[in-house]
Amino acid sequence: MTRPARPDRPLYVRIAMSLKSRILAGHYTPGQRLPSEDDLAAAMAASRSTIRQALGELREAGYVTSRRGSGSYVADRLPIEPLSPRSGPVYTGFLDDLDNEAHHVRELGRTQEDLPADRDLAARLKIPVGAPVVRYRATRLRDGEPYGIATDIVPRPVADRITAEVLAASPTIVDALALAGSRVTESLQRLEPAVLDATDAERCGASPGDPALAITGVAYDAGGVPNDAYTLTVITGYGIGLHLTRATPDHPAAGHDIALAEH
Repeated sequence: MTRPARPDRPLYVRIAMSLKSRILAGHYTPGQRLPSEDDLAAAMAASRSTIRQALGELREAGYVTSRRGSGSYVADRLPIEPLSPRSGPVYTGFLDDLDNEAHHVRELGRTQEDLPADRDLAARLKIPVGAPVVRYRATRLRDGEPYGIATDIVPRPVADRITAEVLAASPTIVDALALAGSRVTESLQRLEPAVLDATDAERCGASPGDPALAITGVAYDAGGVPNDAYTLTVITGYGIGLHLTRATPDHPAAGHDIALAEH
């Protein structure tokens, strides 16, 4: 999907992101007919032409199909796997916001380990059970202060391109993926409460049993292929900010703009 530079993201892009969030949350399911252009225009306080542009954006990205005389439908097969409806709402944002955040972030004490993919991991990365993967783990720091543990699991063919030189030049594995020619262009993640175990607590200067926030997701490259199953366990005291604005007829440049502070 097109991601215009900040801060002038057109309203149609913001509306497309809002609709996409409902699809990924399971509010609109594959094959389901979307509300009519008139209904969407009324709900989004936008013109029909803006709604058509938004739907065109979603068609181009593979989330929506159109049927002449019938309307727009959620695609039968989505580019990325939606979250379960029980996961709650999906808040959409732009990866360039997170790229900006990455300038303040680096990883310390990075390790890597070869593993076979279990059933869950194979499903997340769309690879066969038992296929080789590489797991990277590191303490994540922002402005020099530890705030969590990053775990990235990458398919072996992708990891083979992450050489020692690439790792040395990469503050995070996401940066390494970009340098290795497998840049992350889209990701979907869930946030859940967690508890620090002894190893992670020691890495972060915290105590075992301390509450934490686990950000778990799958990242995709430009071809829609999963290239990273990741978890970022964030310790208490590090917040994640959301910037929310609402589209109104009087402010056509406004919209749903959410910038997460991590991954």
